[in-house]
Amino acid sequence: MFYVDGGTKTQQELANNLYNFCSNELGIKKKVDIDLRIVTLDKAQAWTDYEGEGKFYLDIDKDLDKDKFITALCHEMVHVVQYLREKEVSEKEAYKLEQSLADKFKQVN
Repeated sequence: MFYVDGGTKTQQELANNLYNFCSNELGIKKKVDIDLRIVTLDKAQAWTDYEGEGKFYLDIDKDLDKDKFITALCHEMVHVVQYLREKEVSEKEAYKLEQSLADKFKQVN
């Protein structure tokens, strides 16, 4: 399940669409519970916290423009997949994949 708290209605809808898109593109087949909070962040655009057993907490800065919001959430979804596959969390891989995911999302939405 994907839960969204905070942000504007537009941001919440965008987040839901992005979650569905990224889940499909990244091949997430395991059951996951993601709580996304759209809030003011001071030191990052977004972050992911994995609690284990498919439970994630994501925060994303509510002040990001639409393009940065899309890119940041794509980046965090790459981390979700890394945790699910029990791979080392790699910023290099997340930065590599975030833009291609974001660009593909923008083409279809």
